[in-house]
Order: sequence, then C-alpha cells, then structure tokens
Amino acid sequence: MTKLSHIDLNVSNYAKSIRFYDLILLPIGWKRLGCRESWTTYSDGTMKICLSPTDDKYVGQGYHRKRTGLNHIAFYADSKKEVDDFYSQVLLKNKIEVLYEKKPRGDDDYYAVFFEDPDRIKIEIVYSPNYCKLDHWTNTFEDNFNPYE
Repeated sequence: MTKLSHIDLNVSNYAKSIRFYDLILLPIGWKRLGCRESWTTYSDGTMKICLSPTDDKYVGQGYHRKRTGLNHIAFYADSKKEVDDFYSQVLLKNKIEVLYEKKPRGDDDYYAVFFEDPDRIKIEIVYSPNYCKLDHWTNTFEDNFNPYE
C-alpha cells in the first residue's frame, strides 16, 4: 500500500505560518516534531508536513492555487462533529476566514470546511468515510479524456 510521506511548503512569513499551523494542526491530533531556523515539521504519525522559509528572491512572486502547483491540502476528520468542532473552536475562535458558504457544508457522505493559510494555500477539514472507495460517487464519473491521443 502506498502512503503519502510528506508535503513540503515554502512559506513567506515563517514565524506567522508556524503559529498558524500550530493553531490548526495541534487540535486535530498532529504534533510538532521540530522547529529550526530552516524548517519545521509536523506529523500525525503517518505523514509529515514540512514548512520552510521561502528564499528572499522568490517571496515577491507570491502563491495562488489557480496557478500550476498545489491547489489545496485536505485533512480527514473522524466525524461531522469533528468538522463542526474545528470550525467553532479553531476557525471562529481565532477569526480565520472560512471560504465559500462561511461554514461547514455537505452531507453524511462528504462534509467539509475550507479556509486559507497565511500564504493563501487552501486547507480543507473533511469527513468522508468512503472517499477512496471505488464506488464512491467522486470515483464513478465516466472518463472523458484520453491523455495518450
């Protein structure tokens, strides 16, 4: 079974990003493993997220999820209640703006809340117990593109 090992993020304001990721990751069970001048790592025991300060010569270009590269990061929640608790206890309490409908949305099959980190990387907290199963609705769309033609 293949597992995702880690995600490395270059961040424009290193200290601000560490404080932000402490705020959102620690309540959902992640631990900060190390915090050095050149990198900080978090883990849930299965994978890591690494933060590094962006080199000064690249900071001015900024980030946008609609450009080529990372669109967003999604973290599993164990229940809809966990999504709601995160929304009220972390996002609302810390005045972190929620995207789209300004609150969690969805149903028993896919329930999520979306927000952004200090560099505007979109983050999602999602409850979707069947998301990776072959018969989940997100995996049953008919193919309409052949990359080999």
